[in-house]
Amino acid sequence: MKLYLVQHAQALTKEQSPERPLSEQGLADAAKMAAFLLNGGVLVDEVAHSGKVRAEETANILAKAAWFGKASVHLDGIGPNDHTDHLLHGAEAAGGDLMVVGHQPFLGRMVARCLTGREDGVTVGFTPGTIVCLERAQLGWQLNWMMRPELVG
Repeated sequence: MKLYLVQHAQALTKEQSPERPLSEQGLADAAKMAAFLLNGGVLVDEVAHSGKVRAEETANILAKAAWFGKASVHLDGIGPNDHTDHLLHGAEAAGGDLMVVGHQPFLGRMVARCLTGREDGVTVGFTPGTIVCLERAQLGWQLNWMMRPELVG
């Protein structure tokens, strides 16, 4: 099984819009990452988001490429400051490939937890729109790949 952890794409500031939807750059970056997933043949069993507008917009753009065009679903317990237990146990129990679009510092803690068994410490550098693909192997989780929008053509 694979777990795709995605930081939402660039959003407007609170001053520009209190709901913080994606900026024009964020929309372009999310579309670029969706094309990257489509070209790579990435398909998932579910695309989930935190419920915040910027995460939902990013998730829906990516779901068009990686989840047969379905709309993403809201998942509790993946907010910026939530503990990783809920997602870790849910992902391991689900068995299928899951894409989760959320926020820092949660995503960084989730990667650290999967790779090291602890939430503290820095394991990867997220920027808006970054996708990290983790894969569950016999001996635990491993980093499969990571991609940032600025690296996609």
